[in-house]
Amino acid sequence: MNWKGTRWLAATWLAGAMGQAWAQNAPSNPVLPDFSNGARVFPHVWEPYRPAKVPQANLQKDGVTLEVHDGVMRLSMAQVVAAVIANNLTVANARLYPSIAQTDLLRSRSGASPRGVDASVIPSVVFAGAEGGSILGTAGGSGGGASNAGGITGSATSVNIRPSGVFDPSISFQASLDHTSSPLNTEVVAGIPQVTTTTGAYSLSYIQAFSSGTSITFSWGYQRQSSNQLHLLFNPAFTPGWTATVSQQMVNGFGFKVNRALIEVAQNEQKIERESFRQQTIAALASAENAYWDLIAAQESVRASQLALDAAVQLAANNRKEFDAGAMSQIDVVTADSQAASSRRDLVIAQTNEQVAELSLKSLLTRNVDESIATARIEATDAFPEPSDEKLLPLDQLLVIAKDNRPDVAVAEGNIKSEQDVLPFIKNALLPNVNVFALVSTSSLYNVFGTSFVYAWDFKYPQVAFGVSVSFPLRNRQAQADNVRSRLELRQAQDTLVRTKSQVEVDVQNAFIATVQSKQQVAAAREALQLAVVKLDAEQKKLNVGVSTAYNVVLDQRDVLTARLAMVQAQDAYAKAKVSLDQAMGTTLDTNHISMEEALSGQVKGF
Repeated sequence: MNWKGTRWLAATWLAGAMGQAWAQNAPSNPVLPDFSNGARVFPHVWEPYRPAKVPQANLQKDGVTLEVHDGVMRLSMAQVVAAVIANNLTVANARLYPSIAQTDLLRSRSGASPRGVDASVIPSVVFAGAEGGSILGTAGGSGGGASNAGGITGSATSVNIRPSGVFDPSISFQASLDHTSSPLNTEVVAGIPQVTTTTGAYSLSYIQAFSSGTSITFSWGYQRQSSNQLHLLFNPAFTPGWTATVSQQMVNGFGFKVNRALIEVAQNEQKIERESFRQQTIAALASAENAYWDLIAAQESVRASQLALDAAVQLAANNRKEFDAGAMSQIDVVTADSQAASSRRDLVIAQTNEQVAELSLKSLLTRNVDESIATARIEATDAFPEPSDEKLLPLDQLLVIAKDNRPDVAVAEGNIKSEQDVLPFIKNALLPNVNVFALVSTSSLYNVFGTSFVYAWDFKYPQVAFGVSVSFPLRNRQAQADNVRSRLELRQAQDTLVRTKSQVEVDVQNAFIATVQSKQQVAAAREALQLAVVKLDAEQKKLNVGVSTAYNVVLDQRDVLTARLAMVQAQDAYAKAKVSLDQAMGTTLDTNHISMEEALSGQVKGF
């Protein structure tokens, strides 16, 4: 290859490096800002050095406003779901994890180690400390060059070019001006006893590594030197020159699969953190749904307690009339009054429970419970689901759905893939370091800048070097330890997946059993309530004709209240069992007709 061809090859390397930087800039994520791609270098070259725009946190204003009219907040389950997606701070916090994972992908594309996020497990063998290391620096160190071994009549060099750089190209510029006076012990060379030298030096360098295990450098330097020495050939002397080097790792550090292991791990993080976000969103929605059903149960308990109080008050009034007419004893009046007092107590307890349930639900639906919301009474517009209208799928089908949809299963599978993705790198690290390299350099010396520059560009004084370096640790214990540890961590990840799938089966079976049992409990409680009402009505009629006592009626009133409360508890248990079954199967978002895009954006269609 001639010198012009060498110059063309150097220019091609540089253009390819810049092209790689352009290729990394993909379109932004349509849901959230995409941080996995760095700022474009062109046309605004300063953009990579400015802070990226990160959306400010909005901790005050709710995304979905809960409307209060005349001190009443009408609330449906659909509104609860939309408010949780838009306003819940737990969901808002989890929403940041996928974006943080994008920064890990951006970091790994530069050649550095990802730092890990939430549920993502970064294999320890490719992570070094809080800042993370680079996978590229493990095969022979960095830097390198020529070491001078000659004298004033020329020079000889021993060349050793070692792997250096990361995927992000690096450009450096240096300039210096030096003025030095030095006493001499002889006048043979300089012709004077004291030498004064003024030197201006400038250098520009470019360095980059590629995922193939290739490293390239290009440097240009220029120096102007003037001196008071008597026997110099050129004064001032201009010495421009440039050097291009390439090194290729042939064993340890060779190949795309080895050097892209960090990027593969970071790409796995994207999927893992989306699933982690979905898992935490499902948990938040399940908590809000349960709180909504608990509020309905509390309100139904208030209605049941109010009905019991009304009946007790009416009985007490009737008994007092009968007593005044001489048709009833004093003990019957006292019994009825006692029951009325107990019913008032039960009503106060039920109202207190309702207020607690309201506050618990409000805290899940808004970022700040302001005065208007805090004092508002919630009117739930939905009713308990009717068990007779719904049919459960067989348990084996539910288990299949759960294993396909549970976020924690996807997270465990993603962490296994990350451990598997680094195995080629760990296996490769056992091998010795074999590096082949080449160097092309030229320099010039003249007292006219233009002429000296032309001499350098035309290779008037060239240097060409080729070589190979081989190094390996004799016992290789660090690589052996890392190899064993990586495979053990993979086994741990596989055990975690098996354990997670087993837990999924347990969760689904428990939720299925609870749903079936609560469905039967609703039917039994409804029948018990109907019988208790019939019995109370019969006992009331007997009292009216004088063949029963107030005490018997009071007992039946208590039975009706107990049956009503049992009915409410059974309906609440059934509704919450359905919530648990959806959560156990990982279908909560689907059941509520929420897409991942809506969850990530915090905006539900129609709200």
